[in-house]
Amino acid sequence: MSNELARRLAVDISADNTTWARLVGTTDVNDQDNMTEQDASEYETDGFAATEVTMHGWLLAVKFNRKSNAGVFDPVQEIIRAARFKFGDAARVWVRWYDRNGRNDGKQGRALVEWNRSKTGVADIEEISVNFKGDGILVDIANPGNSTLPSVLSATPSGAAAGAQVTIGGQYFTGATGVKFGAVSATVFTVVSDTHIVATVPAGSAGSAPVTVTTAAGTSNALAYTRGA
Repeated sequence: MSNELARRLAVDISADNTTWARLVGTTDVNDQDNMTEQDASEYETDGFAATEVTMHGWLLAVKFNRKSNAGVFDPVQEIIRAARFKFGDAARVWVRWYDRNGRNDGKQGRALVEWNRSKTGVADIEEISVNFKGDGILVDIANPGNSTLPSVLSATPSGAAAGAQVTIGGQYFTGATGVKFGAVSATVFTVVSDTHIVATVPAGSAGSAPVTVTTAAGTSNALAYTRGA
């Protein structure tokens, strides 16, 4: 018999419930079930109380160290931060958590975001406390595993024309062998870090040019992007 380690839990974030990326820098992951209970006692329970659960209210409380590289913040953490002080769909993200060791006890749902800085002293590393407050059903998921397939989450500025530089944010970019805008490969790009690439927009027509990144692990999702001429 051995003890389970608290750090075995991984958390992934998605803005669209399609493209997922690992939340890095986590220091605390705590899932909670806030149940609503109703008294279900009857004469037949012979004087003993009976209770029925009528609702579940789930919450995932996470703490993580704020990450940046050359002054550019981690793009996965930025998806969460972007939901702060918003309303409607903009105030929500998709979140899933699961066992790093492969056990199939993962959960996934859509949640409202409550973001607060939890360490603010002069000697502190910036720490963020986020409560993902469940918005609707929480579902069981198969363990997605520890894939290193690249994920493209952002590309700025939008509308860049041929010869302009675009900063691509995402995950698992180390060792990237190719960047494309639509079907056209960028011949000039620099892998700044595992989460950022700076690419020069290749020649091509203005319009839709989804951005993809290729590494030894495979090709990323195609992030919608509209380029200039």
